[in-house]
Formats: sequence, structure tokens, C-alpha cells
Amino acid sequence: MSQDRYRDSIKRLNELGFTELEATVYAYLVENSPATAYRVAQAIGKPVANTYKAVQALYQKGAVMIDETQNRLCQAVAPQEVLDKLKASFLERHRQAGEALSNLKPTATAEKIFSLTTPEQVLERCRKLIENAERVILIDAYPGVVETLRPWLEAATKKKITVVLQAYEPTAIDGVEIVDFQHAPQMLGRWRGNWLIIVVDGAEYLFAFLGDDGATVHKAIWCASAFLALPQHSNLAHSFRASIIEDLLKKGATAASIQDELKRTEEWMVMGSRGYDKLATEFSG
Repeated sequence: MSQDRYRDSIKRLNELGFTELEATVYAYLVENSPATAYRVAQAIGKPVANTYKAVQALYQKGAVMIDETQNRLCQAVAPQEVLDKLKASFLERHRQAGEALSNLKPTATAEKIFSLTTPEQVLERCRKLIENAERVILIDAYPGVVETLRPWLEAATKKKITVVLQAYEPTAIDGVEIVDFQHAPQMLGRWRGNWLIIVVDGAEYLFAFLGDDGATVHKAIWCASAFLALPQHSNLAHSFRASIIEDLLKKGATAASIQDELKRTEEWMVMGSRGYDKLATEFSG
């Protein structure tokens, strides 16, 4: 048996919990059923005793059927049926693990700042922050990450969450207020990569500087301390308001229209209610 032909299938089965030998036996049987375990061992060049054990393990996994009436011929169960069983088993174990872990009491992490080291960690934490938002999300994001955030932000606006994004190139996202950064070309030219700042409800924040390639993280942190998140919320809100007013001044807006805009955006300053509530709780004792 040439391993080259089966290599990718064996690798994928390894990732699903099959041993190297189990994966090799199953892959062979998919194309060569029915066959005795002895015949399989000869074909794949493995010891007969070990192959018999692998066949038995596959039988226990529901990946192989054994015909007891015909010299114990082994028949591979159809791959899609096997994958469906594995998926159902994983989901059930996932549910059970969730129930067990829900009974544990996590250690408080309010004052800790955590480093995130992979793009997957950064984006998953962003998704969680956005999903858990209760009132307001303030974001400063370079173009390279905006498209990834788009569906999560649109979902947040459908829950009546206020979402304000400071962007560095023209963009539009349903329900999201876009603030055009007035000095975008200079910033994009100075910092090669993808900056991302997100503050949710004045209660949590994430800062990240990702590589241009989307596969590297230069630096990223996440913190759930309201004591630290509230100032970041205030800083972003002030920065967004400054960009809006600067744009109005360039367009020759009247003093009255500028005052109206200042009054409207002032609401952003007080929307971090969850952060204020958390801070009050942290210092109440």
C-alpha cells in the first residue's frame, strides 16, 4: 500500500482522534472492503496482531463492521456516516463539558491585563466583546480588520447597541456610525500593519497591532477592568467627537450645527453604564 495516496486522509483522521494505525486501516478499507484483518495487515505492511487491535478499535468507534459469518470480513462504514457519528459525539461531549464547567467559579480577573498572541485569539476575543455588549461599542480600526468585524457589528446594531467606528478609508456598515479619521493617510503611512482598538460599555477593552499578512500579532492585550476601561472609553469618545468637529469646521459648518453635533455625541460619553456599575461594585467594599 502506498502511503502517499492516503496521507491526507490519514492526517485528517488523526486530527479527529484516530491513531495512525486506525486511520491507515480505515483508509485502506474504504477502498478495499470487504477484507480480513490479515489481508489488511499484509496490504499496509503492519503486524497482524496490531492490525487486529486497530480493527477492533474501529469497530468500537462505529467505523468498521465485521461479518462474523464469513471469515470475519471487515467492511468500512461509509465516511460520511462515520463523520456524522463523530460530530454527534463531539457535540454531546461539548454539551457535557459546558454543564460541568458552568458549575465552577472562575477566579476574578478584573484587574488583570492579558496578552493575546495569535490572530485567532484576538478576533475571537473581539467577537465575544461585541456579542456581550449591552449598550455601546467604540472602535478604532484599520481597513484590514474592518471586514472581519462587519457581520459582528451588524448583529450588534440589530440588538439596538450603539456602534461607532472610526475608519481610515471610506466604508459603510449597516447600523454603524462611521467617523472618518481626518489624518488617515498619514497614519496609514506611518504604521504598516493593522491597528485595532475596541472598548465595550466602558467595561472591557482590547488593543491590538496585527501584521499586514493577517497571520502575525505584534502586540495585543485585553482587559476587563472598568477602572482601566472607562478612561479608554472616554478617550475614544473624545477622539471621535474631535474628528467630527474638525470635519465640520473644514466644511464651514455654522456654530449652531457644531453645537448640535456636540450635544448629540455627548451621549457617547455617558453610555459606558456597565463600566460605571462595575467600577462601583469593585470599590463598594
